[in-house]
Amino acid sequence: MYKLMLSDLDETLLVKHHVPEFNVEAIKAARKKGLKFVPATGRAYNMIPEILKEIDAYDQEGEYSICFNGALIVENKNNRILNFEGISFETTKMLFEKAREFDVCVLIFTIDMCYIYNADPDEVQRKTDQKAPFVVIDEYNMDDLKDEKIAKILYEKRDMPYLKSIEVEVSEMIEGKACASYSSGRYLEFNAIGIDKGFGLRWLANYLGIDINETIAIGDNYNDVEMIKAAKLGVCVTCATDDIKELAQYVTEVDYDQGAVKEVIEKFVLEAE
Repeated sequence: MYKLMLSDLDETLLVKHHVPEFNVEAIKAARKKGLKFVPATGRAYNMIPEILKEIDAYDQEGEYSICFNGALIVENKNNRILNFEGISFETTKMLFEKAREFDVCVLIFTIDMCYIYNADPDEVQRKTDQKAPFVVIDEYNMDDLKDEKIAKILYEKRDMPYLKSIEVEVSEMIEGKACASYSSGRYLEFNAIGIDKGFGLRWLANYLGIDINETIAIGDNYNDVEMIKAAKLGVCVTCATDDIKELAQYVTEVDYDQGAVKEVIEKFVLEAE
């Protein structure tokens, strides 16, 4: 029986930034069978309280969240940080300065705040819709963040081929210092080396004493790949690209807005003997 399920948020669990009722009911039923359902997201913890409330996990003991692509693992009761593996200021600044060469909006996430440089108005609106604490910085200088705990740095542009060309260009520069992933069709994300959602899955499973063979992970994008590969049952939402689907043991029949998470819970948890 599966005991731990990690789920991506955007284009997986959520529809228009909220958990639809069909997913809420499936999660409730799965909990009754002993499954721990854990959001695994690139977002900050302070961006997901409404989502946690919708699945009855907000400020709850024994409920957990994996944020910043695995950099932050939290027990939801009292926002208790269990593990944080941030990216260094030096590596962040190296990527920040390199971004001057590219046509991108830059986002730096500390544990508590998102700092936006070279702001894209669409991205500012997106962060507003996500209810993210953020500050738009007019001066292109990040030295004020030297003593902050930095979780990750992102390049944002709604042009994935362009972002992929950037990763090729910076690959040697970040070797041994940071790892890259993509999300939401608009972000090239950089975390500390070795930090991804697969790391988060393994860390939390070990913390809870759950065997990796008792885990499920579902996602749709490139920052979900490592948890899809790490879980015993790696699931890909049908909206994903073919290269991600090829890595999964199961591809959902319906899309995220039709109940992909519900489908997986019903098929592999509720109906399992």
